[in-house]
Amino acid sequence: PILCVCVCVCVCVCVCVSCRDSCQRGWRLLYILTAFHRCSDVMKPFLLRFLQDACDSPGMPYQGIAKACQENLKRTFQYGGRIQYPNSMEIKAILAGRSSKRQLFLLPGGIERHLKIKTCSVALDAIEELCSEMGLQRLEALDEYAVFLVTHRGKVWRFCCRGT
Repeated sequence: PILCVCVCVCVCVCVCVSCRDSCQRGWRLLYILTAFHRCSDVMKPFLLRFLQDACDSPGMPYQGIAKACQENLKRTFQYGGRIQYPNSMEIKAILAGRSSKRQLFLLPGGIERHLKIKTCSVALDAIEELCSEMGLQRLEALDEYAVFLVTHRGKVWRFCCRGT
């Protein structure tokens, strides 16, 4: 936790410097950190304020990624940080400025849907989006669905949402 605080402070300083390349890399590193690590309770208000100021500053060139970092941090506190660290392909994509990918979902009846999955997306996000597309708006409808993940080796994982 101490190391993470030190890294966050260093990244916050880095994104404030005028060197565009360093600033951009700093924001991308902060994007990764906010997806994987909870900051300490002591650091949280300062980091939230830093991100809020970056989002609210008119003309700030990195408002988009600041907002994404803010969302990552919110989700990290809500669901816990990501357990699986990003693989080299995901790191390269993030460093190139791409923070989402299109993921194929197979629905009953052979229907294929591609959803935009971000660094901090959870199974509930996919279920909510699919239910919305099907016109199911009631919260009870979400309880009827789960996401199954089938790996290349045929292993099946079931992800339930909302305590079911």
